[in-house]
Amino acid sequence: VSGIVDVDALEALLIEAARGRRSMTYAEVLAHFGIRITPRRVFALCRDLGAVCERNRARGEPELAVLVVRKSDRLPGEGFFHSLWRDGAYDGPATGPAAAAFIRGETERVFAHWAGRHA
Repeated sequence: VSGIVDVDALEALLIEAARGRRSMTYAEVLAHFGIRITPRRVFALCRDLGAVCERNRARGEPELAVLVVRKSDRLPGEGFFHSLWRDGAYDGPATGPAAAAFIRGETERVFAHWAGRHA
């Protein structure tokens, strides 16, 4: 199944964001590819983010998808948490203070991993 964006380009964008120590909203990521945000497009983008995460896991890297967040609360969508719950990496809620604290930690791991690395 082809995604809504090029997965190589998506991965490169997120590595650039990680090096810049910043997260991006779903709308910002889609806008980078010239796509207006709709719920269906966010769903499709999440599939592409899943493909990036599979690559990250295969290489033993922290998952770049943690950097893609909702504008409202700066947290990834619930889909991001599903693999964490499945793998036993996190057993808390997908929203609220516990989720925010967990995501801050994961985000710092991503920033630290990509700091000083060159493509």
